[in-house]
Amino acid sequence: MDQIAVYTREGELAPFYDCNMVTIYEKQENGWKPAREASFAPIKGTTVKEQREEVQNTAAFAEGAKAILCKEINGIPYSVFDRKGYGIFCTEEADEDTFDGVLSDLEESDEKKRIRSEMVKNAGPAQTQTPGIYFLNLLELQKECPEISSKKALAPFLSDTPFLELHLVCAHIPPWLSMDSAYEKKIRKEEGGLYVTITKSRC
Repeated sequence: MDQIAVYTREGELAPFYDCNMVTIYEKQENGWKPAREASFAPIKGTTVKEQREEVQNTAAFAEGAKAILCKEINGIPYSVFDRKGYGIFCTEEADEDTFDGVLSDLEESDEKKRIRSEMVKNAGPAQTQTPGIYFLNLLELQKECPEISSKKALAPFLSDTPFLELHLVCAHIPPWLSMDSAYEKKIRKEEGGLYVTITKSRC
């Protein structure tokens, strides 16, 4: 069952540092229902270590929930819940529409993460409908996954894959590729970047 932890002060949504109660709502067949609740003393620690320990203790009450919800959260509490992998939502309402919206946002976020993971895993040229002709939009790939370098995306392909042509969209030809005489590059400038056709140099 999907669960959301709602942090409140005496049952009313409040900034996290003012909260002294958490209620876990569970999505059931006939809507969202309170599954359990717990009370705790508001965060009063004066050092980072003290605050972190207190937040860790209050976070334990949310175990099993997919997200936490309160009126306002930042700083150390935000960091603690974020590290634990909770979805974090600030809102003025804690009703069924809000809970459904939270769940929908989480599912959309999970789907984006899955797509991004697939992009990273398959970060390289893909064969087109014409055998031997490959294509990679490096601009688009690096926009979504900036940690992927041109070398990481292209070098394994160039060394391991037999190809006739590689069509590459990029902002500029990577210097390491530009200096590699093993490949010929035909370049044309078009709106949105460079379109490079790469073939193996003929001896």
